[in-house]
Amino acid sequence: MLTPTFSSEWEFTQAVIELAESYGWKSFHIPNRAYKAARIPQGFPDLLLRYKDNKGECTMVVAELKTDDEENSTLSDPQQEFLDDFAQIAPTFVFRYQDWEYIEEILRDGPPDTTGQIIEPSPQLIRSKQWLPPQRNIDAIVFQLVEKIGSSSFPRGNLAGLRRMDPDAPESEAFWRLMTHMGLSNDPHLENEWALIMHGIALMTPDAHDSEMSVGKALFEGGDNQRTRAFYSRSRLNRLLTARGPMLRTLLARMFRMMGTEAQPFNCGEMAWFILNQSYDEGQVEGGRQRIARDYYIVESRAESRSAQESND
Repeated sequence: MLTPTFSSEWEFTQAVIELAESYGWKSFHIPNRAYKAARIPQGFPDLLLRYKDNKGECTMVVAELKTDDEENSTLSDPQQEFLDDFAQIAPTFVFRYQDWEYIEEILRDGPPDTTGQIIEPSPQLIRSKQWLPPQRNIDAIVFQLVEKIGSSSFPRGNLAGLRRMDPDAPESEAFWRLMTHMGLSNDPHLENEWALIMHGIALMTPDAHDSEMSVGKALFEGGDNQRTRAFYSRSRLNRLLTARGPMLRTLLARMFRMMGTEAQPFNCGEMAWFILNQSYDEGQVEGGRQRIARDYYIVESRAESRSAQESND
């Protein structure tokens, strides 16, 4: 990744704002010339960023931007005081020119939980991160993957390679190109998880993603919303939801192939969140299992009621 060059703090600030907005953040920035007219107290941070997901949940980032020259590189006392206060309620950063790569990772993947700290990005902070990107960013990444893999311009040979690929030993050239292009190659701990996700999208292409179709509902319907008996049987569902480790990955790959055969899309973001959390948060994984089971059995209940009604008629 090439780091841009900046001739002024204003230029740096505009670049950060444009980058943030490209990832869906809303920005609040008051130019220096407007501080006095707006009666902004001395030391107020340069930039407030806000992201609201489709559930209405909001994430804030507070940033003070600094140049590299010695005169302007340190925080003033009022700036330090404001940042100390903001750090109690939101991820708070000091960004400098040389931090560009890490700024992009924070805005793309979401900030770490740094309550009470003012963070100055460093390779150690980003490269050793122990948090999973927020679901909103996973959703955006997955949507882009669906668009790329499902595009008519995506080489058929690359699509075939992703379909044949073993997610536990990904050797597809298309996979590594997508990992690099999407900025996912910085975290080798998730290579196999992303390989399984891309493998699944390829198997289900061109009918991979429907943001309104939950995984559980799709498993029951299997391409036919009038089913009275599940496409993906209860016994299969039970094995899938109780499996762990390599067996889970094997069952998921089979499930992707079944859904692709029936041209049944589902919310790939939901499935990606479920897969990626296997390495991070068992609580989130358990929540994912419960959501899949709940949606499956809700649809089953409705199908049984519909069948009973038809029998009575």
